[in-house]
Amino acid sequence: MPPDKPVGMLELDCHELTLDEQLALASSISDSLAGRALALVSDSKIVFDTLSGSTLRPDEVETALRAFISRRKDAALYSVEGNGETLTVHSPDPLARGHGRKEGQLPGNLLMCPFCPFITQYQETYNIHVRSHGFAFPW
Repeated sequence: MPPDKPVGMLELDCHELTLDEQLALASSISDSLAGRALALVSDSKIVFDTLSGSTLRPDEVETALRAFISRRKDAALYSVEGNGETLTVHSPDPLARGHGRKEGQLPGNLLMCPFCPFITQYQETYNIHVRSHGFAFPW
């Protein structure tokens, strides 16, 4: 990816990573972008929401991604592949995603908004949040 071109619809394809790894990666990238953008997990991909009219360069995102991977004990087993405006993160154990909980399934004590990635353990907070999307539900 050209380093001087701003990010249009840059995505990080993380389908080989577990949900915990995806969330940790998104958090790490958001921190490294210092408030100019948020990295959000959406359907096994990480997408970016720029703030305050900021622009991101693909090389900034790739640098943050590689910094996250380098801090892992098994960093040498991960790889990153670029294809247009999509970076794909390859895991040393692509089947790890299937271990443990099933795709999209949260532990029993957590509730996830069906309209966005919001997660909480409190039923009342969940109800208020879902209603904030403007939909009328009977609960």
